[in-house]
Amino acid sequence: MAPSPTGTTSAPPSDARPVRPRYAAAGRKTVWLTFDDGPHPRHTPKVLEVLSAHGVRATFFMIGRNARLYPGIVERVAREGHGIANHSWSHPNLAKLPADRVRAEIRQTETVLSPHMGARRLFRPPYGAHNATVDAVVASLGYRTILWNVDTLDWSRAYQPDRWVDHGLAQIAARPSSLVLAHDIHKTTAAHLDSFLRRIKAIRGATFGKPDALWG
Repeated sequence: MAPSPTGTTSAPPSDARPVRPRYAAAGRKTVWLTFDDGPHPRHTPKVLEVLSAHGVRATFFMIGRNARLYPGIVERVAREGHGIANHSWSHPNLAKLPADRVRAEIRQTETVLSPHMGARRLFRPPYGAHNATVDAVVASLGYRTILWNVDTLDWSRAYQPDRWVDHGLAQIAARPSSLVLAHDIHKTTAAHLDSFLRRIKAIRGATFGKPDALWG
């Protein structure tokens, strides 16, 4: 019992319950999934099926040309609660282009994706290549640049068909917060995504971040 203001000891109220503060879980890992270069007519739908089965939402950084070809898939990605973001029109190395070409790559993609991106707009430069010019154009157009800190290398032949899973998991296990780069244009990514998600869930304290959280 705690001392009273007068120095004596008072009994707690009969209905008193001990306070149990809720602390942030120690060792908690947040994992954000992102997919580049789609949409793909066969592999993106498979990726969406797996994400739905696991109740996981991801962010899709789409190439404008591909999005124009498959508007139904773009709409499905948005309808199922995933984030849609700008990945340029034709996937060039923007760091080698003048400002007007960089702006055109982003703007042209925006004409296709704009109905599905919302007010908070994200951009990922192809290959992660950017410089002061690219950064200035991106900012002037109201986008936030998002890169990654986990590269699954699912695009590399050396990590196919499923070595990319172990490679990605090792990186996720080593850090408290993971922004994962994968690609929804590869058959091997779609085929082994279920295993990847199951094994992420098996990591102690791992949770999947929501796409909206990438902005702030």
